[in-house]
Amino acid sequence: MIEFELNGERVTEQAVSPHITMLDYLRTRKHLQGTKEGCGSGDCGACTVLLGKRSGEQVVFEAVNACLLLLPMVHGHHLVTIEGLTSKSLIQGESLHPVQQAMVEHHGSQCGFCTPGIVMSLAALYHQNELILKDSALEALSGNLCRCTGYRPIVDAALSLNDHKADKASCAPVMAEAKVFDPVNQISTAPLLAEATEQGERAVYLPKDEDTLKQLLSDLPNTTLWAGGTDLALDLTQALKPFGNIILLSGVSELHTVSEEARTIKIGAGVTYSQALETFEKQFPSIAQLTHRIAAKQVRNMGTLGGNIANASPIGDTPPVFLALGAKLELASLKGHRWINLDDFFLGYKQTQRQTDEYLRQIEFETLNEHQHLFVYKISKRKEDDISAVLGAFYFDVDDNQVIQTARIAYGGMAATPQRAYALEDKLVDNVVSEALFETVSSELDSIFSPMSDVRASAQYRMDMAKNLLIKSGIALIAMLNGDTEEGI
Repeated sequence: MIEFELNGERVTEQAVSPHITMLDYLRTRKHLQGTKEGCGSGDCGACTVLLGKRSGEQVVFEAVNACLLLLPMVHGHHLVTIEGLTSKSLIQGESLHPVQQAMVEHHGSQCGFCTPGIVMSLAALYHQNELILKDSALEALSGNLCRCTGYRPIVDAALSLNDHKADKASCAPVMAEAKVFDPVNQISTAPLLAEATEQGERAVYLPKDEDTLKQLLSDLPNTTLWAGGTDLALDLTQALKPFGNIILLSGVSELHTVSEEARTIKIGAGVTYSQALETFEKQFPSIAQLTHRIAAKQVRNMGTLGGNIANASPIGDTPPVFLALGAKLELASLKGHRWINLDDFFLGYKQTQRQTDEYLRQIEFETLNEHQHLFVYKISKRKEDDISAVLGAFYFDVDDNQVIQTARIAYGGMAATPQRAYALEDKLVDNVVSEALFETVSSELDSIFSPMSDVRASAQYRMDMAKNLLIKSGIALIAMLNGDTEEGI
């Protein structure tokens, strides 16, 4: 059985498919049809809801895509839909939520299909209690598509919220009054939900600690590990792929930690992009800028760094970055723990060194000193909410004489796996930094990579971009060595 709160009401479910998405559950089981189905892949934002999770003794709400969220993932949490923004219905005289009122006053809705998701994204922004600027409004809306309004009236509505003096507790009591609670099925190797199918029983497990996770993986090897699920969910919603047993990692608290000791940073595999952003902003401006361009905010609130690596996609945004940083991975199982260089982790397309009874525990890498520099560049058709065609990450350690001591060059989108260009690194080391050096070395990329052509880019375009990005990193390095300290993408 699972237990959660939906719009302030306690809900328990037992006789339901363990693989049902929250979007399907809301619309077909609860008949809360304000949450719309548009793309079913986390791109359009029409299904945006607010998910509230424990943070100490408080509940913190974030915007997420209901189409990517499995129902069992809300066990022990709070969920708010468009219907739950106010405590009473309009028929009973309840006033509109400030975001809804602003959308009305600024004509932010036309056909209305996308409007509930837009309202929920702006509600999440509104309840952060921060001054809403145009940039923050655009970021909050980057995962919400609208074909009618052109966005200007929606942004106007968002900016007008700064003038709204209403008590935020009174305008969204369901959120303000949300209390942390301990649900049933706290720590158990028994399934959270299960059902019998023609192919046999399938179940979803939600371990609450690493010991339980290790035991489950030992008992159920080859079970699908599901972290944020922002990519795996597409197999359900787009490919209609049947899954067997699933182990959800979202409840394992040990996987959600970030630690800094001296120059070493360790990030748990379950840390989301949004949770890691503060660390990146402090230590790695170029990674922070990249993070803002990874999908939409709803996806960044769910997707995890560990999942992005373990998924082993050749176009994942963060693996090339961690390759350039020389990161290490900790893999764990009931048999013990082992460390492996990220360079050695990827074996082939969607293939890794992880054994069937192992899980990725954490990522370890070092911060930069005054001689070390990192540049990250993402090429995609759209600036916001798009997948990379090519991503280049470039690390250089340069001495006081501007001689390169160490170079690490990594690309995504250029091979079947995220991959380093070792031969080019060797040609850069022990040379004085110059634009001519980078232009010469970049010409040898043809002998290392054979990129493919697909809907995002042709092979030639990818090769040209990879060369240009390497040259760009050299130009940026020269600028930094000459006193310009800005890193960027």
